[in-house]
Amino acid sequence: MKTLVKVSLLVAGMIGAAAPLTFAVDAPTAPAAAAPAVAPAHPRHHARALRRMMIRRHLARKLGLSTDQIAKLKTTRTNTVASIKSIRADTTLTPDQKKAKIRDVVRAARQSAQGILTAEQKAKLDTMRRNFRHAYGV
Repeated sequence: MKTLVKVSLLVAGMIGAAAPLTFAVDAPTAPAAAAPAVAPAHPRHHARALRRMMIRRHLARKLGLSTDQIAKLKTTRTNTVASIKSIRADTTLTPDQKKAKIRDVVRAARQSAQGILTAEQKAKLDTMRRNFRHAYGV
């Protein structure tokens, strides 16, 4: 039971916190069990990366994203990750400044991702979020 709750909270956090970034997927022809391009150092990180990939694919399929949209979202996600890594590596910033800058980068990435979706896809995503939050009490 504890594992189910942990997994549910993990999925809820990933979808709720980074939903616009989570529905970008890798090339649709890649096998479902394919490992990420760079394998994380820890086995749990690898499993988490695979789960994220599966969630992105599921959302892309449910939203009916085109390959062009998928490519744009993947680029947005890659740029966001690179920006966050550079902010975290910057030793001249205080922890509060880093947090604020990362928050701004993520907010801009969400807006960018929302701009890639059609109105119908945005409505469908909002419905999916509402249903998820209602079902899991998040």
